[in-house]
Amino acid sequence: MKNLLFIISLLFISAYILISQFEKQQYSTDPITLSKAEPPQILMFGSRNCHYCSIARSFFEHHKLAYEERDIDESEKNRQMFYLMGGQGTPLIIVNKEIIHGFDEDKIRDAL
Repeated sequence: MKNLLFIISLLFISAYILISQFEKQQYSTDPITLSKAEPPQILMFGSRNCHYCSIARSFFEHHKLAYEERDIDESEKNRQMFYLMGGQGTPLIIVNKEIIHGFDEDKIRDAL
């Protein structure tokens, strides 16, 4: 019984470490160059439980980029707008009128 508890404990610790590593920064900290609009217009359709939305939020906040977020789970109007923009998965990010499906750092940097 003690061995079973020990193994279960190890599994939980291993899972925690794996999840912690997965959630670490997954974007570049290189400076942003604004070439199209200053300040850029950024709108993100997302949800609270979306991992890539979380990465996008961190990216925008790290680079001090103001953005507006619309939660598609909290508002039917936001969900309808999301689908009208061609949304299939979150996040859907619009940077200076350029639609970007998912968190794609290269596309976001190009749109800035």
